[in-house]
Amino acid sequence: MADQRPYVEAQIKSRASWFIIMAALSAVNSVLAVTGTNWRFFFGLGITQVVDEIAKQAGSAGMIVVIVVDALFIGLLMVFGYFAKKKSAAMFITGMVFYGLDGLLLLVFQDWLSAAVHGYALYRIYIGLAACREWVLLERAAGTPGELSQVKLD
Repeated sequence: MADQRPYVEAQIKSRASWFIIMAALSAVNSVLAVTGTNWRFFFGLGITQVVDEIAKQAGSAGMIVVIVVDALFIGLLMVFGYFAKKKSAAMFITGMVFYGLDGLLLLVFQDWLSAAVHGYALYRIYIGLAACREWVLLERAAGTPGELSQVKLD
């Protein structure tokens, strides 16, 4: 039987990249909102859209708030992606909860397409979480204790 670890590791890294992509697109969305453009990506965060709209109505004083709050949420996605790529199931789960709550916010504002895109992204990220669990099992089977080999899967 061939060693499946390279394939599983590639799955983990690929799915963790969704967090990074969403952070980058949210940053672009925020820049577009600040410059007055009505165009945006569907993968962006709903919370940053809400903050951007509130800040637009507040005028120039709201721009500092936009920068700080958007940077906080975008930074969180980057952190989730960074540690998820290092095979942290906890970061996959925490990031999924965060992004899921953001998707619920989109449902409240009836942004159906963005909410559906959030659902698809969550599904893809879940594959990364499943790969993390598989990684632990493969490490145990190979007898090479990895970073996550102490995690109980029961």
